[in-house]
Amino acid sequence: MNDPFSPGRDTFYFDQTSLRTPHFNLALEEALALRLVAEGYLGGIRFWENPRSIVIGLSEDPIRTAGQKNLDTFFGFAERFPLSKKPKTGSPPYVARRASGGGTVVHEPGWNLNFSLFVSIREKPELFPVGNSYSILLGIACRALSSQGIESKAMGKSDLATETSEAWKKISGNAQFRKKECIVQHGTLILNPRLISLVSDLLPHPPEEPEYREGRTHRDFVTSLPPEFSPAKFKKDLSLLFADYLGVEKIGTRTGRPFRKSVLLETNRLFREKYASKEFITGER
Repeated sequence: MNDPFSPGRDTFYFDQTSLRTPHFNLALEEALALRLVAEGYLGGIRFWENPRSIVIGLSEDPIRTAGQKNLDTFFGFAERFPLSKKPKTGSPPYVARRASGGGTVVHEPGWNLNFSLFVSIREKPELFPVGNSYSILLGIACRALSSQGIESKAMGKSDLATETSEAWKKISGNAQFRKKECIVQHGTLILNPRLISLVSDLLPHPPEEPEYREGRTHRDFVTSLPPEFSPAKFKKDLSLLFADYLGVEKIGTRTGRPFRKSVLLETNRLFREKYASKEFITGER
C-alpha cells in the first residue's frame, strides 16, 4: 500500500472563494502545473469561478468563436482600465485565452462551477496517451455526478452529456494541457439554465462541433444540472474519488509555504507576460 505522506505523494486542495479575473485565474492554472512536479507533488484539485467571461481555446480564432462585437467591447474597456487581478464592477464580459484546446465557453459566477485536476504524469504514466487520460479523468467526474443520481457519459472528444427525453445534451465541457510532466484537465459544470441563454446571446454557432451535436443551437444542445444538485457534495465526492485514483488517503495532504510562494511568483509572471497580453488573447503570438 502506498504511503500517502512519502516523498512525491503530497497533494493540494484549493477551493477558491475569491473572485479573480479570468486572466489571473488562467495564469494560476498554468503556474500550478509548472510547479507541481518540481515541488514534489503527486496531484491536486482546484474549484474556482470566473466573473462573466468568454474563454477561448488555445488554437481558436477569437473573431469566429467569440465574435467581433465582444472583442471590440472588451478591448475598448481594457484600454481605459488596464487588466488587473480583481474584476472591475461594470465591466463587459472579459475575453481570455486558455492554455488548453477545445471550444469557447462562457462563465458566470454562480451559474457554472469550474473544476481542475492536476496529476504528475511521472507518477501516473497511464495518463500520457491523450485518449487514456480523458477516459480516466472524465470517468472520475462521471462517478462524482452519479453519486447525486446524475447519469452521464463522455461524448465527443471531452464533453460530459446526459440523456434527456429529446436527445443527449451537454452538461460539462472539458479540456487539457500539459506542462513540465503535469497534466491538467479542467472542466465546467452548468449549474443554472440562465447560463444557456447567456451563451446564446453572446456566442455565434461554433465553427466546429462534435458529431453528436448535429447542428443544434446552443439552447437545444446544452442543458443544466437539476436544481437539487449540490456543488458542495460534488466537490467532496470528486475529491474522494480523485484521491482513490491517486492512491492517497485524501486530497490536500500539504500545501507548504514554498509551494504557495513559487506558484504565486509564477502566476504573477504569467499574468503579466502572457494572459493579460492582447497579443496572446487575439492569437497574434
